[in-house]
Amino acid sequence: MKNELIKVGIIGGSLNNQWASKTHIPVLKENPFYQITAIGTSKLETAKESARVLNASHSFTDFKELAKSKDVDLVVVSVKVPFHCEASIAAIEENKHIYCEWPLGIATMQAIKLAKLADEANIHHAIGLQARQSPEVNYVKQAIKQGEIGRVISCTMQVATQGKGGITDEANSYILKRENGANLLTINGGHSLDVLCYILGDFRELSALMNTHYTEALIQETGVTIPKDTADQILIQGTLIDGISASVHIQGGVYPAFQLEIRGEKGVFRLTQNHSSGHVQFGNLKLEKVRYPTYSLSTESVYFKDIKVSSIKDNNPKDYVEKAYNVLANDIFKHKNQTPNFNDAVKLHQLLDAVRTSAENGEKILLDK
Repeated sequence: MKNELIKVGIIGGSLNNQWASKTHIPVLKENPFYQITAIGTSKLETAKESARVLNASHSFTDFKELAKSKDVDLVVVSVKVPFHCEASIAAIEENKHIYCEWPLGIATMQAIKLAKLADEANIHHAIGLQARQSPEVNYVKQAIKQGEIGRVISCTMQVATQGKGGITDEANSYILKRENGANLLTINGGHSLDVLCYILGDFRELSALMNTHYTEALIQETGVTIPKDTADQILIQGTLIDGISASVHIQGGVYPAFQLEIRGEKGVFRLTQNHSSGHVQFGNLKLEKVRYPTYSLSTESVYFKDIKVSSIKDNNPKDYVEKAYNVLANDIFKHKNQTPNFNDAVKLHQLLDAVRTSAENGEKILLDK
């Protein structure tokens, strides 16, 4: 790449794409290591207009043609989940680096195939698990590693969102169909479980329940009711690889919240989200530490502390995506592999499979270490 500049083609790069226009596009415009050179959308007029506004040289309606462009080094896949696999394959076949949003595919087999192809192509591949870039998440991970709260005994996580229940909008109505691979378990659950495992380690075993309280949903714009076949209550109990007891409750169609509480022998870390939407990857996290004296049951010496590790700039999803792109650029230029990649995505897909299997069969699932 000439002058250490990564030329980027965005599949789903319309300025009307809420996620891309709020995260990928502004981050890439401002980053000195990247240049947006191509925009791909489903409509030619939209692609051309977005390319004009962004001063991109090329516009496409065919993602395969975008991937073939000599002016594209990195393909960003920011479209609906059912199209992630074929768009990523197009990039891999042209030996282009990839940044794909999570989930990697609608099923684990797609994720496994993409990871294998990407590794064989010897390209850099990044998955959009951007909550790993949170300063609070990384502070807790390091603090636990250094023994600040002693041996960790247990963790509990609560994830709740108003969405994915009995009301939806046109843009998000597709996530209420299981076949599309984007639902409460994969989106809210996937990002949150990735944070939990990133901090504390993978699950060794788990049992799960999945219930559906809303079997249909009202589309706000039209008043039309559509069927819904995805779970809106998910409960997971398990043990992590270090023997940590874990309890997780993921809910849709209720008042939003996020809380991860990690209890150790010497204290507690509590990670919450201000003005929560139930999406940990959206940022705005708050970290508290509770420390208590050893060998004492008294609460009088308990020490509470708010831990400030973020600047104002670190508290929204755009900033997490910016940090992810900085890590990816460093990986590409220095031939490193520090970015969460398609292999990490496969592990998370397999964890979600274990949750589904346990819920369907009523059995405890043992996961590979």
